[in-house]
Amino acid sequence: MTITLKKLWLALGVGLVALTASCASSAKTPNLGTHIKLTRTANTRDLGGIKTKNGLHIRQGRLFRSDALTNLTHHDRLDLQKKHDVKAVIDFRSKPEIKQRPDSRISGARLHQLNILSNLSSGRNRMPQYYRQLVTDKQDIRAYRSMFKILLQQKQGAVLYHCTYGKDRTGIATMLILSSLGVPKTTIMKNYLASNRYLSASKLPQYKKGHWTPVRSAYLNAAYSAIDQRSGSMKQYLNSEMHLSTTDIQKLRTRYLTK
Repeated sequence: MTITLKKLWLALGVGLVALTASCASSAKTPNLGTHIKLTRTANTRDLGGIKTKNGLHIRQGRLFRSDALTNLTHHDRLDLQKKHDVKAVIDFRSKPEIKQRPDSRISGARLHQLNILSNLSSGRNRMPQYYRQLVTDKQDIRAYRSMFKILLQQKQGAVLYHCTYGKDRTGIATMLILSSLGVPKTTIMKNYLASNRYLSASKLPQYKKGHWTPVRSAYLNAAYSAIDQRSGSMKQYLNSEMHLSTTDIQKLRTRYLTK
């Protein structure tokens, strides 16, 4: 009887320690959104739940980042249409990329092709320069500016934006969107780096090792530095380059944030 009670108390103690550790871990780890499992994509994520500096959260089912929507299964398309209510798709890929691997169309969703050139240079040493280009090149700035116009116009349903792997052009888009909504830079960086985990875990042939370049914090930091050099701050960049007024920022936050 005594031995049984000792085992019971020991089990309860171990469980309590595990629960406490779990709670502590959850408290330290910010919500980075939800990975959406589709058959033909690897990096589709709902940004809902991500916390801002002032304690608000991104609304569930309103903003999705993704890799290319090529050759989606019928079930994938239905999931995005009915379960996730995708009403607008923003494709950042260039025209040659789109021609080679066009998106599967989602019924009821309007497609916007914004055409940002991919990084044609090989080697990770050239990636920081590419990231600087994404936030300073006139054509790329116009594309991201158009993205914000779409976000401001989308009153209902979800906006899904993507490039090829959902990590570089989409990573910059996410940085700009989350910054406009008041999300801390540390959370933005963790969300950005999560692409490595999802792409590495994929069994799809296009995501085999060597077919894509993993993201690094240095790449996104290069974009942040270029923004600071160009405009002085992210806030000023959003105003001067993305043409977002104080009213626009408030409109975005009202539309995409919740308690």
